Amino acid sequence: MKLLVVLGAAVLAAPVIAQAPAAAPAPSGQSAEALFAQRLINDPRVEVLRPYGQPIGPVPRSDKTVQFGKALRVQIGSPSLEIGRIGVTTPTLKPVKEGDRIVVAFWARAQRTEDKAPGKLCRVQLEATPQIRAVFDQPFDVTPEWKMYKLSGKADRAYPAGGLNAAFHLACAKQVIDLGPVFILDYGA
Repeated sequence: MKLLVVLGAAVLAAPVIAQAPAAAPAPSGQSAEALFAQRLINDPRVEVLRPYGQPIGPVPRSDKTVQFGKALRVQIGSPSLEIGRIGVTTPTLKPVKEGDRIVVAFWARAQRTEDKAPGKLCRVQLEATPQIRAVFDQPFDVTPEWKMYKLSGKADRAYPAGGLNAAFHLACAKQVIDLGPVFILDYGA
């Protein structure tokens, strides 16, 4: 629980590109950190991100400039028309109810790109598993500096724990992308 309180305080204090949804007032006697811990439905640590699509996948590396000091560096040697060919996922650990507002907040930066173009997260999506189907998604341009980005949407139906992933599709540009902690938050109906 102590780790979640620290995570909650860190995320609540972190700058966000787009304003996160306004939180409902905490029930009496409940701190903002405790409310955050209740809403967190995944393990946000970089060490549990699941890379796919490369023969030798990236491993977490130390990076003192991002929250919690770890990043996953994903190198894309050449773009692909199949943008989901290389990516990263992280599963939910708690069930989600139909109509719940879900927020995916994540740290990212473009470590290297061609011609100093912005980095590309071709598509970040909340997806249903095991038959991969996007519930909601959004592309992102990523700067060379660490920033927290977010997307949000509603659950189209109820899902069990592990029935959803946050997925990052990265193969649309020759680039090196660093991903930091990824938070999936359930704000309820």
